[in-house]
Amino acid sequence: MRPETELLLFCASRAQLVREVIQPELKRGNTVICDRFFDSTKVYQGVGRHLDAGIVTKINQFAIGSAVPDLTIVVDLDPRIGMERARNRIRPRRVSGDLFDHMETRSMEFFDRVRQGFIDLAREEPERVKLVDGSQPPELIQMKVWDLVSHVLQ
Repeated sequence: MRPETELLLFCASRAQLVREVIQPELKRGNTVICDRFFDSTKVYQGVGRHLDAGIVTKINQFAIGSAVPDLTIVVDLDPRIGMERARNRIRPRRVSGDLFDHMETRSMEFFDRVRQGFIDLAREEPERVKLVDGSQPPELIQMKVWDLVSHVLQ
C-alpha cells in the first residue's frame, strides 16, 4: 500500500468516527478515550512513512475538525523490545497465517523513526502529549497512566 493511500484511509476512517461517535459523545458531556488518534497518523504516516508534515497536518485537521484530544499518552519503549513482546504474545493466527498486521511488518528503522517522532511530539507539545516509560512493570505503567488521566478528568 502506498503511504498516501494509507494516510487517506486512516483519515477517512477517523473522520467517520469523529462525526458518528466522538462528537456526539462529547456533546453529551461524556469523556472519550481512543486507542490511537490523529497523533498516531502524524507520526506513523508523516515521520515513519516520510510524508510531507504539512500535508499530513492539513488532512488530519480536516478529518478530526475540532476534536483535538486534551491528552495523548505515549507508552514509550524501544521498538526491539516491543517487537519481541509482540512475537511472544498469545494471539490467534489470521486466516492467512500471518502473526503480524500490515504495520507490524515494517522495518526496525521505521519503528525507530516512529519512536523518535513521538518523543519529538512530546517535546513540541509537553502540556498535551505525555511519555510513559514502557520498560517499567505493567503495574507502574498503569499507575502513571491513571495519574495523567485523573488530572485531565478533574
